[in-house]
Amino acid sequence: MKLKLILAVLIFAQAITLGLSAIGHTAGAPTVPKVPKGWKFTFPDGDAKSGKTVFMNMQCYSCHAIKIPGEKLPPSAGGIGPDLTGYSVLPKEYLAESIIKAHTVVAAPGYVVKEGKAAMGNYNHFMTIQEMIDIVAFLKRGLEAKGK
Repeated sequence: MKLKLILAVLIFAQAITLGLSAIGHTAGAPTVPKVPKGWKFTFPDGDAKSGKTVFMNMQCYSCHAIKIPGEKLPPSAGGIGPDLTGYSVLPKEYLAESIIKAHTVVAAPGYVVKEGKAAMGNYNHFMTIQEMIDIVAFLKRGLEAKGK
């Protein structure tokens, strides 16, 4: 009886050891992570309506000229940053990067970069990731709708 109990405990201990090694726990050199084959980042789709709300609440129109269907913007709107009319043709990733990191080259024809980067600051400290995703959706789809 004792022998069966000892064998059962040994088998159980062996199973735990094998289970831990299958999880990836090794006592040797650490494995180097690798990006899975075929993986790529695709900027997620957002909600253009929510993005318009973010755009308006953050008063992005204060610096950027833009025509928003159904909105009457103050006469002082725009003039500092590039006119965002036509920006819906730009890739979502470029628009997102423009919001969170001041570019050294700006897509707007005629806009001059000063001191090596655009005047727009880094907005990654002022908005959530979801707000950024939605504001990009607004710039991509919310403005396209007016031209159709």
